[in-house]
Amino acid sequence: MSLDKTSPIQATSLPGDFHAGDTVPSDAYAPGTVRHGSLTQPDLYEAKDERPFSRTVIELGELAAGWNLARIEELVRTENRRAVFGGFAWDSPLLRATGTIGVSIMELWRKDSKRAERIAERDYLVPPEFCSMIKTMIGRWDLLNASSPIRRILAFSSSCEPIGMVLEHARNLGYEIHTLEGATAFKTDERPEATVKFLANEIHKAGAWLQDGKPLDEERLGEEIRRKNAALRKVARILDLRLKRPFDIGSLPTMWLLGGTSGFFGDYERFDNILDRLIAELESAAKTPETRPYLPLILAGAPPGGLSFFKLLEEHNAVIVGLVLLGTALYREDVPPAESLAHYLFDSQLRGELGEATGASATLRRRGIEALIEKTGAKGLVSSAVTACPYASLLQQIERNYFRNKNFPLVALEHSVHNEPITEEQTMKIKAFLEQLTGEI
Repeated sequence: MSLDKTSPIQATSLPGDFHAGDTVPSDAYAPGTVRHGSLTQPDLYEAKDERPFSRTVIELGELAAGWNLARIEELVRTENRRAVFGGFAWDSPLLRATGTIGVSIMELWRKDSKRAERIAERDYLVPPEFCSMIKTMIGRWDLLNASSPIRRILAFSSSCEPIGMVLEHARNLGYEIHTLEGATAFKTDERPEATVKFLANEIHKAGAWLQDGKPLDEERLGEEIRRKNAALRKVARILDLRLKRPFDIGSLPTMWLLGGTSGFFGDYERFDNILDRLIAELESAAKTPETRPYLPLILAGAPPGGLSFFKLLEEHNAVIVGLVLLGTALYREDVPPAESLAHYLFDSQLRGELGEATGASATLRRRGIEALIEKTGAKGLVSSAVTACPYASLLQQIERNYFRNKNFPLVALEHSVHNEPITEEQTMKIKAFLEQLTGEI
């Protein structure tokens, strides 16, 4: 069978999440497109640490792998649990305080992402060169519309404009959407205390919406803030200990730890127990200093190439010692709980954390990067951006100019949201960067 670049091919013989009956352009599988023999690899939250430091790391991976959209949908169906898409990071105490499971938007591209993207292009005429995240969100909510019991979306109005359009599309499909009105730390003409109270009121309204009109219980919200702070302190302690022995806890488990501080993978007690055990094990291990040379790096953005990116770094003794997207900053406990969430959001915006979905400043993420460089002694920065995302492209260009002017080494990489291995071109670029830093590869 001969194919040209414009002829469709049936997906019955294709790997990954292609389904029988689908058609795709043949150039999706043109020679040279598949660089590593497959378009699929284990998801970051389903992969296993190949050289776990201890049984505790294995259990952490099992906990992370077991908490996904399918599991949450099962809880909604069998236990009548309440769940919404969104509300997974700064506002996670609000979700837990209302007995609601927050489903990370990233779940939309953990499965069926390629199929979802094709639906956006074929049925909704989104240009192929458009942002893969937006296309996948459109297609996945379309696919889930007939099967998922989760029918609600909690949104923040400072998201990028295309996401706003995607949410309207989801509304037309029948999803119920509640939007927290935009509030930002950058409005210099408004009194900070007034802005905090405005957002706190928005949080109360969201709490009532999540509970079908029942008022938000601030006492329970305060309890959830204290629980999250306790987890954040323990993860911060693990990250500090990791600087003394960076190979004990790899980049993959580090992502699990930081991601777990939001929803605790559905099991706070087990997650908390894992944190306690890791601290004890690492404190004991730290008595024997690391003698193996390593190259400490900061990752700003998502790992391009997912698991294969981490493996490539580990092959060359490079270690991610700081991740910018999610930090370990604490919530205030000296103010009313809803105001504490508001303060946390505004402080995160000023640190450049959380991304454009919550109004982060593209010019200020460098503050968080510089703080991590100073704390960890990192020798290089990997700046990662989703291809065709205007915000991410601007952010990356700002970082490229800023850090190169400071003579701090940086490599800029682009990627899609699909769980694909890094390409040969990206591999060569990363290797050249590591060689620049060490002169040994």
